[in-house]
Amino acid sequence: MASVYCSALLNWYQSPLGAYLQGGEGAEHILLAHGAGIGMRHDFMQRQAEALINEGFTVSLFDYAYMQTMHASGRRRPPARVPQLLQEHRQWLALLAQDRPVWLMGKSMGGRIASMLAQEALPQQVKGWCALGYPFHPPNKPQQLRVSHLLANCRPGLVIQGDRDAMGKPEIVASLPLPGSIKVQWLAHMDHGYNPYKQALLTQYQAIVQSAKWFKQWVY
Repeated sequence: MASVYCSALLNWYQSPLGAYLQGGEGAEHILLAHGAGIGMRHDFMQRQAEALINEGFTVSLFDYAYMQTMHASGRRRPPARVPQLLQEHRQWLALLAQDRPVWLMGKSMGGRIASMLAQEALPQQVKGWCALGYPFHPPNKPQQLRVSHLLANCRPGLVIQGDRDAMGKPEIVASLPLPGSIKVQWLAHMDHGYNPYKQALLTQYQAIVQSAKWFKQWVY
């Protein structure tokens, strides 16, 4: 749970839903949700937020309630079920968007929840969504797909996936009838956490920076 790197571009704030981080002064605002095992303090989340801020975005990070409990107790907990995570994400959206449209982005589980919430949100609330390593299925279990809502996706969506991701490799994703509203970008020789294999030309940090650049190009 502990972070190795803390971005100086992010500031701490308190809210009725808990603490959150925010930085940047861009007109385009991103709500960045964490993955199942990492919270907003994790170095991946901090570096991703910093890369997006450097691309000109405003970024807000938050912890789901189970992650807040983990940090308070020092004990690991499983994520809440999807309906609970969706409800919490709605509350954070209402709090942080301040009646202005935002982009929903998330790492793995957070990206899945972001993609689901985007389907029900009004365009005045959410412009689109981005998943950083979408969990198309549990690790190495492609028969257990988590894509039903993606097949009916009607909002702009971007997936940035390592092509060695055990939760969604190119051959699995290519077999899905994803609508044209979803674009997929592949990071060569990277796993689910953007960790590089030996053949990779990018480090994890460089992959994070690249993902922020791809997102900016996609938005604009």
